[in-house]
Amino acid sequence: MAQQELKDWLKARVSPRRFLHSMGVREVVAELARLHGVDAEPLMKAALLHDCARELPDEEMLARAVEWGVPIRDVDRESPVLLHGRLAVETARRELGIDDPRVASAVLYHTAGHPDMSLSDKLFFLSDHIEPTRDFTWVGELKAMAREDVNRAMLMAIDINLKHLRATGKVIDPHTLELRDVLTDR
Repeated sequence: MAQQELKDWLKARVSPRRFLHSMGVREVVAELARLHGVDAEPLMKAALLHDCARELPDEEMLARAVEWGVPIRDVDRESPVLLHGRLAVETARRELGIDDPRVASAVLYHTAGHPDMSLSDKLFFLSDHIEPTRDFTWVGELKAMAREDVNRAMLMAIDINLKHLRATGKVIDPHTLELRDVLTDR
């Protein structure tokens, strides 16, 4: 499916704010991929898919996961938004016939991370944090770090996420903690 068709598909199914976010991720991941010598094409496609299920109500995310046979962990039941990447991969496969493992991996791991992330997955994860609609105080520093040292940028992003999740009393995905341990042991 051509990028323009995919953009039109996404625009019809998400809010204008979510669409702008996805376009921003697409822009940043293309830049980071070129900078770090990674194929940008699957990551640009992933940007247009990664949040296609993000705005579904919690109950619908859980119901769709059950219907489609997407595994549901205890942490997903506590915070169904953690399912949106897996549901996006399945939506892309079912509705669009997209089953590129590079696209799927980036989309699967963009929310909580995973200890088995590739360089492409990490660039995508970071792009989701630093795209132009993000206006947090830490964005500039994280963006600079993502250009210089991907693993240090990942640690920084994870620490920012963990601080936020703890401060707001939200669930922490065990994969995030496992990824942090892997990155710390390097």
